[in-house]
Amino acid sequence: MKKSFLTLMLLTAGMFSNAQIKSTGVVTMGTQMSLKIDLDQTTSTVTMTITGPSTKWFAVGFNATTMSTNTPIDCISYGTALLDRYLNGGHNAPVTDTTNNLTLVSNTVSGTTRTIVVSRPFSTGDNKDYTFTYAMSSLSVIWAVGPSTTISQEHSSFGSKALTFTLGAEDFSSLNTLAVYPNPSSGIFSITKNSNQTINKVRVFDINAKLIDEIDNGFEAETIQVDLSNCSKGMYFIEISNDNEKIVKKVNVI
Repeated sequence: MKKSFLTLMLLTAGMFSNAQIKSTGVVTMGTQMSLKIDLDQTTSTVTMTITGPSTKWFAVGFNATTMSTNTPIDCISYGTALLDRYLNGGHNAPVTDTTNNLTLVSNTVSGTTRTIVVSRPFSTGDNKDYTFTYAMSSLSVIWAVGPSTTISQEHSSFGSKALTFTLGAEDFSSLNTLAVYPNPSSGIFSITKNSNQTINKVRVFDINAKLIDEIDNGFEAETIQVDLSNCSKGMYFIEISNDNEKIVKKVNVI
């Protein structure tokens, strides 16, 4: 358990150290759908936020301007469940991929609008899946909406859209930009934050996942001090969290 915990801590620290995100922003498709694609350079993961009617199936296909642009055309559809699918060309119905490489992050309904958040690696190794790259600057997609949630029914509206990727605007409220310094140090570390960032708790763990210290007040100041001067020399993990985020910073006491 301790080994797994430390592995998770290290992975988390690495993921948040120098995250680079490219995004299309929210793009409207027709009158019933929207799409947002985020490319994470650090994790080589693409995340897609798709909205559509909760009472109808909806789908989006990648690297295409029509159903017969090329084959196969990688596509995602949602009727009553998320499906990893592809088009074989022409105006034939999509085929469900034998290997599902999609992860459904969330699925929410507000009024008559369903929002799904889906992620997968840039490259899955499946020739039926489109390969994303962080270097890409544009992408053509096709979209369709059905008359009901029954995906076997033909679409009632469809179209195509050209997307453009740009570097995402920095979120100054995110904990990702927090700095811990000096590192290494003799035991006194400072966490600096801006006025937009909220911190609720700071916890310190040693290399064996033992809780060393916990701070749960005094976060109004822009600089928070963590005192490990009475601890042995070595590596420690500072976990910083609020109601929405949690990050881990690796520090060394010398």
